[in-house]
Amino acid sequence: MSLSAKIFLGLGLGIATGIFLGEITAPLKAVGAAYVQLLQMAVLPYIMITLMSGLGKLKYGEAVRLSYRVGSLLVLIWALTFAVLYLLPLSFPNWESASFFSTALLEQPEPFNFLEFIPSNPFHSMANNIVPAVVLFSIAVGLALMGIEGKGSLIAAFDILEEALKRVTKFVARLTPFGIFAIAASTAGTMNMDQLSRLQVYIITDIVAALGMTFGLLPALIMLLTPLGYREIVWSTKDALLMAFATDNLLIVIPMLTDHGKELLRKSAGGGAESESSVDVIVPISFNFPNVGKLLQLLFILFAVWFTKTAITLSGYVNLTVSSLLSFFGKPVATMPFLLDL
Repeated sequence: MSLSAKIFLGLGLGIATGIFLGEITAPLKAVGAAYVQLLQMAVLPYIMITLMSGLGKLKYGEAVRLSYRVGSLLVLIWALTFAVLYLLPLSFPNWESASFFSTALLEQPEPFNFLEFIPSNPFHSMANNIVPAVVLFSIAVGLALMGIEGKGSLIAAFDILEEALKRVTKFVARLTPFGIFAIAASTAGTMNMDQLSRLQVYIITDIVAALGMTFGLLPALIMLLTPLGYREIVWSTKDALLMAFATDNLLIVIPMLTDHGKELLRKSAGGGAESESSVDVIVPISFNFPNVGKLLQLLFILFAVWFTKTAITLSGYVNLTVSSLLSFFGKPVATMPFLLDL
């Protein structure tokens, strides 16, 4: 069986076990958490090594071209996501009451502090999982390596260490079906179905939006910009998609996405040192910018606006767009805290 098939099997068995056994499956939550932590074990060192090595292999001109292309692509993806996001409320049905909604359901956000993204102590940033600070430190070292002569031996050592970290990740990934089983069983067994039913409009719309972007608009954009076909795009990312979905953690699939990205480059354009170094740089850096998964969380705000029969002005949409891009910078994708409480 392929890894994807094993993940699907573990997910299905986990859900069935949780439904039949109920609260008995609650202790499995610790097993699922242990699995996720094992996956995270090698991710931050992997990000540091790949960024320093990837940037160190590039020339200054190549780095400038890369930043321009990646920046343009990010803006295009943001525009596409916001267009879909603001059109989705048109699909909401007309309801007469909003009795269940209360501002007490919303949690006060933590104050946003840009200073924590400056790695005064990179080891502290690594220990506390402050990914943007780790990325900034790695970028600084990688840029410094560009202009250093005789860096070949260090880059070669980085490549060996990168391969070792990928092997660690692949070994832990073999445990994925068991980890997914534990997560699915504990979640299905302890879920409050009453709360779930009251949020069905939001949940269904969010699922449709996520599937549409994942299997529709984003692959179409990649097909438009590259010679890759639809089957190649979806098939190469299926394992990462399943793992990120089941664990609600994007960070742990960064090594997998980097590896698959290089593989696609080799198949479509023959690959090369510059293109593979670009993948090593793009994937870890893009994790820190607002992505589709993060921005789709804003659907909950639009759902609350619709459900409480309030209105949002044009300036409100502008403020929501700008503030969300700023607030999501450097923060890993996660489900709404209210949904996690289910």
